[in-house]
Amino acid sequence: MVKSELVQKLCNKHPSILRRDMEKIVDIIVFEIIESLCRNEAVEIRGLGRFKSVTRKARTGRNPKNSSIIQIPEKKAIRWKMSKILYNRLNKDFTENKISE
Repeated sequence: MVKSELVQKLCNKHPSILRRDMEKIVDIIVFEIIESLCRNEAVEIRGLGRFKSVTRKARTGRNPKNSSIIQIPEKKAIRWKMSKILYNRLNKDFTENKISE
């Protein structure tokens, strides 16, 4: 699903809200999540998961084309941990089979 599909689904569920307003709402939510991650704050959305920015250490790597050694700088990345609700929903068949045995 891409952002336009998300906006369309939200518009279908809430026909009283204009599409351009729904797009602004989605943009604001995404913007605030990004800003929080840039400030090194964790973002938790109940039922979905938790987003957290982490810093990867600088390291030495190897270029696969010519096997030369290169220095990879320190950089930020996002860690995401899914909620138990989402995990159970995704693995519904697995958990049902495990319980019934």
